[in-house]
Amino acid sequence: MSDEPFDPPAGAAASEYHVPTAGNAEMRIRCYFTELLLQSREIEDQTRVLYLGRPVLLWEAIRSIAESCFSLWSQTERKPRDGFIRETLAVKERCANEGQELVLTALKNPLQSKAIARVLLLGHNFLRTLDICYEAMLSYPSQKSLTRKPSEIDVVVDWAIGGIRDWAVHYPYAFEPGTKENPAQRLAHVSRHYSTDRTVRSQISHKQIANIFMLRETTVADLERRALAKLREGFKSSDAGAALDPDRRK
Repeated sequence: MSDEPFDPPAGAAASEYHVPTAGNAEMRIRCYFTELLLQSREIEDQTRVLYLGRPVLLWEAIRSIAESCFSLWSQTERKPRDGFIRETLAVKERCANEGQELVLTALKNPLQSKAIARVLLLGHNFLRTLDICYEAMLSYPSQKSLTRKPSEIDVVVDWAIGGIRDWAVHYPYAFEPGTKENPAQRLAHVSRHYSTDRTVRSQISHKQIANIFMLRETTVADLERRALAKLREGFKSSDAGAALDPDRRK
């Protein structure tokens, strides 16, 4: 993860949405587009999908859906609370389903390995963006580690990567390491993607995986450690069972 704050390029076109939350805070979503974060034209062309009657690049379709979601959210009245939750959730689910369908459609195209990675990255970041923004709209669920609710929420989206590029006030889940003194962390998308040519797991770093899923590097390392431990336990149990069962030894 990069610790440098996102600095949009000079003259970059931006759109901005001000979204109410279930509390007294307001979420500001700033949207940019950085052409340098796109893949090659050959790779991007492989992600084309039919959207609103015409073939477009996947990131363009995702941008249209997400901006519709943000726009509808910004028009929602926060009171009564139950009505606010129902209406905003319905918008989120409808847009998420529409985006997922487009991602699945793109995966049916003839794709090179890098185009597959591009489609999956766009799809994940799109859904992750809707989830992160929605949990902020609800003043964060109980499983989040918070001390005080933030009064301002600022989100930076870059359509070239399908969603959030900079998340200034991110609160980790309970399973993520953190401190009570400083529970919030800042996440930023790193422009250098992992290489799809690296097929060996040992050649892909925890930092590269953490960048894709916007987690802490230590969280990825801990999840891998626990997963490997479970696999080892499973292998030991399987070997022990085979030793005791003559049929399995055959």
